Order: sequence, then C-alpha cells, then structure tokens
Amino acid sequence: MLQRDYFIRIIEEFTAALARFFQKKEGEQRQKYLEDLYRQYVGDYSLLRNLTVDEAFQYAREQWKEEERVDRLEMLAELYYVEGKCLQNPLRDMLLNKAFSLFDFVEGHSHTFSLSRQGQMAEITRILNGE
Repeated sequence: MLQRDYFIRIIEEFTAALARFFQKKEGEQRQKYLEDLYRQYVGDYSLLRNLTVDEAFQYAREQWKEEERVDRLEMLAELYYVEGKCLQNPLRDMLLNKAFSLFDFVEGHSHTFSLSRQGQMAEITRILNGE
C-alpha cells in the first residue's frame, strides 16, 4: 500500500512537471528540461526517444516493476506527445504515432478511465490526419 501511494505521488509530481514544461520558453532551456523529465521519470532520453513502440514495451518489461509498468508507459506516451507537439515533421509524426500507440495500450490495460488520455488520442488523430 505504501509503495502504491509513493508511486501515485510520483505521478502527481510528473503531471506538475509537465505543466511547468509548457510554461518554459521555446529553445535550449525547454529541451534540457524535457530531457530531464525523461531521465527523472522514465529513463535515458536519447535511448527512449529513439526506441520503436515494440522496443519501448520490451524496455518496460525489463526496467520497470510490473505494478508500475502501465503508469510509466503512460508517462512515456505523455513525453512523446508533448515533444511531438513542439516539433515539425517528420519527427512530429513519428513521436505522435508512438504516443498514440502507447496511449492505446494504456487505455486497454489501465484500471483508470481518463478523459484527458482520450482527448490526447483524439488530438493526435486530428494532427496526423492534417485536420
């Protein structure tokens, strides 16, 4: 129980950190902050950013505890999502596709219903369809 409470606190901190990311100005400082978010909450930026979706699932199985895996995959999806929205093609589409795939997995495996997650998935679909 204490372990789960601790992890819930980490998720809350992550959400607050993402909100702070959006307050940062574009540029090098914002990129460094994003890389720090990867490192603090999911792992090495340069590794995780370049994984395929299948490799991300493999990484999750190898690196994260089973009871944290779905939540951490959602954190990774969030990071792909926010970074993708800040970039231009082709990197934008690549990151948004990965985010969508991870959100879709989380949607099917999470015990928590999330309007926010569904909204992000809908927004990704709109962006990728050029709407």
